Amino acid sequence: MKYQIAIAHRVCPVLAKTASHYTDKFEMVKATTASLARALTGLRVKLVVILDGCPPEYARLFDDVFAHIEGVDYSRENTPAIGNHATYGRQLEILADCAAEAENLYFSEDDYLYESSAFAAMMRFLGRPGVDFVTPLDHPDAYLEDRERVLASVVRVSEDRHWREVASTCCTFMLTSSTFMTARKSLSYYANGGSDYMMGELLTKKDVFSLHAVFGGAIKYVFAREHNWMNLIPALAWLKLGPRLIFAPRFRLWSPMPTLAVHLCKPSLPPSFEKIVGRDDAAAAITRNRQEHGLMAKRAEGDF
Repeated sequence: MKYQIAIAHRVCPVLAKTASHYTDKFEMVKATTASLARALTGLRVKLVVILDGCPPEYARLFDDVFAHIEGVDYSRENTPAIGNHATYGRQLEILADCAAEAENLYFSEDDYLYESSAFAAMMRFLGRPGVDFVTPLDHPDAYLEDRERVLASVVRVSEDRHWREVASTCCTFMLTSSTFMTARKSLSYYANGGSDYMMGELLTKKDVFSLHAVFGGAIKYVFAREHNWMNLIPALAWLKLGPRLIFAPRFRLWSPMPTLAVHLCKPSLPPSFEKIVGRDDAAAAITRNRQEHGLMAKRAEGDF
């Protein structure tokens, strides 16, 4: 095919309340854009950037970074602050148009820092049997003490890391063009106003047919000292999705260990992310997360 990967990358100028490491959105986007460019080095890429209500300096930034990179077929479009769900819907349309000329498709958000080998590693693993979707993020919720259902995860080994099968991810992920055609109806769930968690359950169905996960998770939520709403997700999936869970096709989603990217969002900071954002920043972020979100620490600050 003409391209190894087609990427629809959406950008919003508003800094999220849960943003990590940055207090200025444009400074964050400058860093994540440079990181994305490094990770795409040497690949044949179709890149479409969606600037959602962004000031002119955002367009200049992306033009300066991507307009002259060898191997990157770059374009951008501006939307009038239409929001997350609508720009995700635009990503669906863009990637549908690219499916005939790209082997892999990538839904991309503006607050990820990438390891330089991230895209090559994701594409290598995506070509294996039983791998339908991959995310670059090692999700921290897999390390929470009360997520007992995580213990049943399947883990595979690739050339340079392990991959864990997971139920859901954020709206940054990769799939093949052929999988996209089969999954497109389920992928439209978020564009129609749903949540990324529920879209993940609709795609993977990882826990929804487990009585222990559905009823045990709900019971645990009610009676546990600290109510973790994530234990409710399998039960909520049946309430919100109903028969679609039975009739929609099932896919398998995989998450890398160690992480290939850092989502610059306090609840989403993965373990072992210090080599991407820097040791000092990582130690400070882990301390903040322990205080603000109660994440289980897998390492002490000085034990990297």
